[in-house]
Amino acid sequence: MGIKLSSVVMVLMVFFIAKISFETATAETNPHDKVKINERSPASIDQSYHDHLNNK
Repeated sequence: MGIKLSSVVMVLMVFFIAKISFETATAETNPHDKVKINERSPASIDQSYHDHLNNK
């Protein structure tokens, strides 16, 4: 009996998903890091619009 390539691929995919899930579950997160990621500077068009409104 031979091993089919699809079986090997499926086993590798399961191990990869399990590895990612394990790393995600055990990762240490800092709540302050999430705030830094969500902060964004205003886009130039937003700044131009605000400048236009302020000049009136």
